[in-house]
Amino acid sequence: MKPSHQKELLLCALKHFDIEIIDAVGHEVKLEENIQISMTDGPQFQLWKSGQPEAAFTDVVKLCTYLKTHLEWNEKSGVENSGAS
Repeated sequence: MKPSHQKELLLCALKHFDIEIIDAVGHEVKLEENIQISMTDGPQFQLWKSGQPEAAFTDVVKLCTYLKTHLEWNEKSGVENSGAS
């Protein structure tokens, strides 16, 4: 898959899963919470959190499902930790 098609597929999937995109430059997509996705040959998507490798995916749907679960868990955890009800 051409890198441009790979990026288009990723951006479309992120939008479908309602995952906010902060920036998309070159072969990298930046998301909230210091999360970044880089695209490599294969196709493969490398997920980074705070500059550290977190996971690699070849399936964009599995990547987005993982992200959605991770982001929702952090959101709920933040609410619970803040003392808000």
